[in-house]
Amino acid sequence: MISERLSSIRPSASLSITKTVAEMKAKNIHIYNFGIGEPDFTTPEGIIDYSYECSRSGMTHYTPSSGLPELRDAIAQKLRKFNNIDGASADEIVVSPTKFTIYATLLALLNPGEEVLIPEPYYLSYPDIVRLSGGKPVPFRTPDDFSLDLSEAEKLVSPRTRVFIYNSPVNPTGKVFTEKEVKGLVDFVVKNDLYLISDEIYENIIFRGKHISPASFDEIRDRTITVSGFSKSHAMTGWRIGYLHAPREIAKACDLIQQQTITCAPSVSQTAAIEALRDTESPVRFTEKFRERMHKVVKLLREIDGINVIEPEGTFYAFPKYDLNMDSVDFASSLLKESNVAVTPGTAFGESGERHFRLSFATSDEDIENGISALSGFIRNRKRM
Repeated sequence: MISERLSSIRPSASLSITKTVAEMKAKNIHIYNFGIGEPDFTTPEGIIDYSYECSRSGMTHYTPSSGLPELRDAIAQKLRKFNNIDGASADEIVVSPTKFTIYATLLALLNPGEEVLIPEPYYLSYPDIVRLSGGKPVPFRTPDDFSLDLSEAEKLVSPRTRVFIYNSPVNPTGKVFTEKEVKGLVDFVVKNDLYLISDEIYENIIFRGKHISPASFDEIRDRTITVSGFSKSHAMTGWRIGYLHAPREIAKACDLIQQQTITCAPSVSQTAAIEALRDTESPVRFTEKFRERMHKVVKLLREIDGINVIEPEGTFYAFPKYDLNMDSVDFASSLLKESNVAVTPGTAFGESGERHFRLSFATSDEDIENGISALSGFIRNRKRM
């Protein structure tokens, strides 16, 4: 029998779509794949070459559980310089796959049944990671413009509320929170005696505004766990490498969890991460390409009668709203079957995502143009029904 713990856990919507797309492609069906959650670029050659040379020289064994010392030193330097987190040090860092860092942090912080506030729309895995950790996810709606209004969250704070988790730039909306919004979040967390998990995996991919790390505010430094990695910035999703930065006691607890689960992050991926931190050019180059695609996507979507889209300020996603009388799961399923266009249904990101879909523009210009044309045709046909 499968444990009760898994009874409320859902399969990842994005990975389910990836599986369906792969099956259709195996039948030689061309799919316009806007469901993908990773850059379509290959990891820069310099990173691959460096990791290969390190492997050739014998760096293929276990590392310290918290990560290679030289990598943690480099991450600490990056956090001080790029994220403005004063005093960030190597002993506050655990190197691990980014998604696992969130799980480990929640395991370290939550007692059974304690609550985690999550603003909608949210990264689709947050609620299930909370459940796996023994906690209770408490989502709350944000305004239609995706701003970080905490008035709804204030109503949901209870004696069991322990953690607030969010990301900026936001997957799926592309929203980049302003300094005022981040300061409001800082004040909210301090006022309610919470911990904050700040998921900053898209921190390099910003088109408008600037990235602000909550841990750069002194008053929340000892309450914030910052998680990030190299998957999006350096097209390294397959390397499964990232990190967390936390107060020492929490970092030590997460390291203990890592010791008794995955032992350590892969040594070959850690050496690749060392080189990625030296490669400041690739994230800029990737972001400029995503910026070009973003403008193309927004223009084409706004030409479709029945689609409303807010221009993304970061990431490589748009989160359009449609006016068909279909729920988002039916919309995405029908769109894939009828028009060979793959998108992620909006309700994967919370109930407020209904009548929305996430469209990733981490794909070719040709597929963007032809795929959105197919999307337009699908909507026209449905409006005639």
